[in-house]
Amino acid sequence: MKRLAVVLSIVVAVIVIWVSSDDGILNLRLTHALPIEGPENLEPSGLVIYNGMLFMVSDDHDTTIFKINLLEDKAVLEPYITFRAPAVNEIDRLDFEGLSCDNEGNFYLVSESAFRILRISADGKDISWITPSLRPYGQEKGLFQVINANLEGIAWVEQNRFVVCAERQPRGIMKLDLEKSHMDIKVYKHNKSKLEMPKDRAPDFSALYYENDVLYALQRGAHTICKITIHENRIEETEFWSYESIENSPELRYSDMTYGHAEGLSMDEDHIFLILDNNLDVRTKYPEDRRPLLLIMERPMN
Repeated sequence: MKRLAVVLSIVVAVIVIWVSSDDGILNLRLTHALPIEGPENLEPSGLVIYNGMLFMVSDDHDTTIFKINLLEDKAVLEPYITFRAPAVNEIDRLDFEGLSCDNEGNFYLVSESAFRILRISADGKDISWITPSLRPYGQEKGLFQVINANLEGIAWVEQNRFVVCAERQPRGIMKLDLEKSHMDIKVYKHNKSKLEMPKDRAPDFSALYYENDVLYALQRGAHTICKITIHENRIEETEFWSYESIENSPELRYSDMTYGHAEGLSMDEDHIFLILDNNLDVRTKYPEDRRPLLLIMERPMN
């Protein structure tokens, strides 16, 4: 993974001690918190790094992949690829919830409403759905039981191989191999958690990141990133990294913290990047500010 140049001054001072707690959870340390400026109704949902640049998608913007430009005091979006996905049945809103990229710069977006993966070539000229609906495969194993809690994240593994996640109630992981003559899909329902969930929150997966044979999952409700090991008949969570004290700090917390806000996850050699979807909510300390946030944190040493 190419390192993203982060040479900004610290925008928000938040003191976070980077130590392991008694339960083995490592507390992450914030380096930058940048408000994101872009189009109206911005609700970030997927994040990826390619060739040293950050890209994202938004729930309510079905036709755009945005490039994120990092400035000293904010992050500014610019349209990078504008596209129109092939029509799927009578779905009006595709609701792209995850974003990944391969080594050639081709993008892969997962649609929560269509239950499919969209491929967009690096030049933006070739746009196609590369899977049928994954809904029947997940439902067969008990996933996709709650409205608006469907496919939420995607990670490109290697050519024609992907991992996607089902958000919650129950959450799960789906391994896809599109290389074979018939699509090979393995589904893992995983609703148990080693973490203590805050009141009224269910265990969830809201984003995935894959690097060097290691899969990472963002657990928004628990304010935590963990490593995921996929065994033959089960998945296992290990090595928990918490950003709870960052998201809940007086400078950064939003007025409605009923649920966590983190939607997009990516990393480079030195940093972890999290994008927060605040659903147009205001920050408690800044009641006029409805901008989402990009959090940049130090990446623990492996």
